[in-house]
Amino acid sequence: MKMYRPPSKRRQLIQRTVVYGAMSLSVVALVTVLVFIMLGYQLNRNDGKIEQGGLVQFDSHPSGVTVAIDGMAFGSRTPSKTTMTAGQHYIAMTRSGYNKWEKSVSVFPGSVLWLNYTRLVPNELKPASVATFPVVTSTAVSPDSKWMVLKDDPATPVIHLTDLSQEAIKITNVELPASSYAQPDVGKTQTFTFEKWDADSKYVLMKHTYNDSKVEWLVVDPHAPAQTKNLTAVFNMDISRLVFSGNNGTILYAQTGMDIRKVDLGAMSISRPLISNVAEFGLYDNSTLTYTTLIDPTTKKRSVGYYDDGSKKQYTLRTYSDDGVTPLRFVLGKYFGDMYEIIAHGDAVDIFKGDLPSEAKPSSLNTVMRMNVPGGVQHLAAVTEGRFIVAQNEGTYHVYDLELKKATSTTLKGTSPVSRELRWLDSYMVWSDRDNMLRLYEFDGANQHDVMPVVSGLSATLSPNSKYIYGITKTADGLYHLDRVQMILS
Repeated sequence: MKMYRPPSKRRQLIQRTVVYGAMSLSVVALVTVLVFIMLGYQLNRNDGKIEQGGLVQFDSHPSGVTVAIDGMAFGSRTPSKTTMTAGQHYIAMTRSGYNKWEKSVSVFPGSVLWLNYTRLVPNELKPASVATFPVVTSTAVSPDSKWMVLKDDPATPVIHLTDLSQEAIKITNVELPASSYAQPDVGKTQTFTFEKWDADSKYVLMKHTYNDSKVEWLVVDPHAPAQTKNLTAVFNMDISRLVFSGNNGTILYAQTGMDIRKVDLGAMSISRPLISNVAEFGLYDNSTLTYTTLIDPTTKKRSVGYYDDGSKKQYTLRTYSDDGVTPLRFVLGKYFGDMYEIIAHGDAVDIFKGDLPSEAKPSSLNTVMRMNVPGGVQHLAAVTEGRFIVAQNEGTYHVYDLELKKATSTTLKGTSPVSRELRWLDSYMVWSDRDNMLRLYEFDGANQHDVMPVVSGLSATLSPNSKYIYGITKTADGLYHLDRVQMILS
């Protein structure tokens, strides 16, 4: 019988080295695999290769929606996420009681694709009236979707302030003081119409037309109508257009003739001309104005540029020679810290990227892409925090998605003329009332749905909690109704 002899110290050292080395290699291998998984690498079952995929984030209204990827059920409901192989994939989202949402998407290696804007529409849409009016002639919805103001008889100074934030709709009748607007001459008419709310949903800009053609502008706080300001009367100027500042409802920019001036309601002051020879202007942020000029009669040229409030001068970005009638539009956008300059001239929309010129630095713009818009651009915008560049000609809108680097074109269903700018239900969905039908479209034209008949030219909106969508309808008896359709089922 052999006696047990313990391994020598040298052999023990070798054994421990081998074991610890194997453990270390296992840990390194495991960490490496986990890192690769975190970076989106996985097995492509089609070709058997290890490839980097992309992360896809799912969310929806309502939540708890079932997701299918390329026809295969995904394990969890929204909100959820998964890593998918790079390439084209077909995504479907379903929930009992709702129409299926579906879309083909492109997943890029190492990227994140956000499908967090999905809005499922119920199978059965049943409009219900929550208020009735003899007529509705003008409406406007606040940016927070809490308030809708309505005008029935356009000749009266009465506003119907509607609170959409509660299940039970509350309407308050508000009357403008007679001292806040000019009284029409005997036998002459007057009309009150809404233009727009300010960004903080406090003030409403109203246009008062009287004596058939005279115009004055009123800034109204519907909760304190006695504080209504008549800008035309206060400053004794003909104003053709007013735009609220982005973060202050008491600051506006006004076009008087061919000049742009700043209006301060707090100080009740109006500035010198900030920009002159202006054909059109817009507001990029709180104090940056974009503009196009009228044609110079001598040089036959027009230009686009911008002005920062407080600067010594305006800056020209591009100059064009044409007949002065060719469509010319200019807007600015900012997406993930990058500045974009979008110019529409004729049928072309040029998207540039680069910092704006200043006194310290000249302009240096790089071309991102060019879109073609047959017939020219009537409306141009950068929306959804600058992600979407939207160029519209009548009933067709073209979108360039800076996130996905993809251009789409969508024609609104219907045949009636379209002159108004595209209206957004949320950051990813637009709505149309063409042919008196409220119809929803995603930004790229996908997942279209007819919701309910409406009166064209009036407002539609989601409630603040997204449960209802509201619109103005007209019944056979000639009455107008504020109707709503339930979008999130109980």
